[in-house]
Amino acid sequence: MTDEVDLFGLLDEFAPEEFHVVRRRDLGLTAFIALDDLRLGPACGGIRWRAYPSPEVGARDVLRLARAMTYKNALAGLDFGGGKTVVLRDVAMDPARAFPALGEAIEGLGGRYVTACDYGTTTRELALVKTRTNYALAEGEDGALDLGTATGVLSASRAIWRRLASAPTLRGAHVVVQGVGDVGLPLVRLLQAEGAIVAFTEVDEDKAAHCAATTGASRIAADILFASDMDIFCPCAVGEVITEEVARTFRARGVAGAANNQLATEAAGAVLRDRGVLYVPDFVANAGAVIVGFETGAGRAASALEVVRRIEARALQVFEHAEAAGMTTAEAALALARARLDSSDSGGRGPR
Repeated sequence: MTDEVDLFGLLDEFAPEEFHVVRRRDLGLTAFIALDDLRLGPACGGIRWRAYPSPEVGARDVLRLARAMTYKNALAGLDFGGGKTVVLRDVAMDPARAFPALGEAIEGLGGRYVTACDYGTTTRELALVKTRTNYALAEGEDGALDLGTATGVLSASRAIWRRLASAPTLRGAHVVVQGVGDVGLPLVRLLQAEGAIVAFTEVDEDKAAHCAATTGASRIAADILFASDMDIFCPCAVGEVITEEVARTFRARGVAGAANNQLATEAAGAVLRDRGVLYVPDFVANAGAVIVGFETGAGRAASALEVVRRIEARALQVFEHAEAAGMTTAEAALALARARLDSSDSGGRGPR
């Protein structure tokens, strides 16, 4: 397990409302559940299942991701706080038994945390969790949450193009999608349906072949991605892809994607601002899944995507606030999210 001093140092740094460790040696299960903020409602965020160099790195990741969910849910206008689960991938773990045990732990939180899928987990693992708890976002039709995320990124991209080209649709925009998995592939199709000229990068050969065969989009080699001309870059794979060096040199005019933590540093966001590159912060652009889950759970699945499409107006609001206040768009989005959190009177503490 994590070193006690290091773990408490992380908790002092992030100061979440609650932090839970789920440890079942008999199942090979080690998981962290972070409830960052409960002012707007129960903490909500998915289950991430991946390998980490150390448990401490996994603990830091869950705390960062839970904080991002606080801002995402607040800015999306949802009555959810921010939370996240990280499951440490271990060859000794038995998923068929471990994920139900995780469900028991979530159930034991009494509704203060609502979960969903995230990186590394699928509806299969979530179904195992849901055998022991009802505190999970409603999936609705298969793939509905992925389509919600893709629709949100499309809406954020439309906001960028509206500012760049004064056009209400993305027709004629050159867009590059990085990663064509569960979200990236439907995003390619949505972009094409709107008339965008779409290319993609993908390191997985099977996914790349499937995307090329089913959409006709052209593939760009990953090593020349940032040397390629494009209007809008949509990172839908790993995080921290926009370093300061990338921000200074790449040829996009706007960024909107589904990946979490797209900026490697705050300084990279400042470089984008100084270059006039329109960046829709990740927690604004990729809020579609949690919106769909919330709306579906409230019995409004049929109109959920209409709510997701409001991300376009929200992104435009962020641009306007950033310009008026002399901020980066990331700073502006955080300011708007914090304003909603601070206006809440539910009594929680929330992000410091």
